[in-house]
Amino acid sequence: MKPMLIFPTEAEAAPIRVARGDLDIRICGVGVVETALSVAKIIESEHPQAIILCGIAGAYDRSLCIGDVVAVSVEQTSTLPSVYQKSYSASYSLPLPEVISNTVMAVGAESCGAQVENMEGAALFALCAEHKVPCAQIRAISNYTDDPRSAWDIPVALDCLSKTINTLF
Repeated sequence: MKPMLIFPTEAEAAPIRVARGDLDIRICGVGVVETALSVAKIIESEHPQAIILCGIAGAYDRSLCIGDVVAVSVEQTSTLPSVYQKSYSASYSLPLPEVISNTVMAVGAESCGAQVENMEGAALFALCAEHKVPCAQIRAISNYTDDPRSAWDIPVALDCLSKTINTLF
């Protein structure tokens, strides 16, 4: 079974889309709202067997290197007030190093025990859990969370992400 791969942006999807026309690739949009809307529509209309969210991430953990590719095992909604914070778990196993991630909506979120951050993961994990669709996340490290945007190395991260996806699927 090849899972459906979703990416926040076409720029993140393009390298693997060019290399692998046999993969089912979709764009979900950036952030929790766009991801929730896209994933809800996909689940309702297409009933995928599994969904994997793929993209770049910032690292809190400096033992992770730019270009490292990881699987998110737990996704936290860290930027909500603590009384509303939740955690969600991946339900599809990948042979990659596992990390805890924060879904953030603003720059400067505290790590709260997470090694990486992204802007879409909690939406995917929550919807897939609700609809019993196996899901996972693959993230390539493009920057450290305290780096200015000009220091991000998106090309290296996307190259590593594409190579990993090509190997896995």
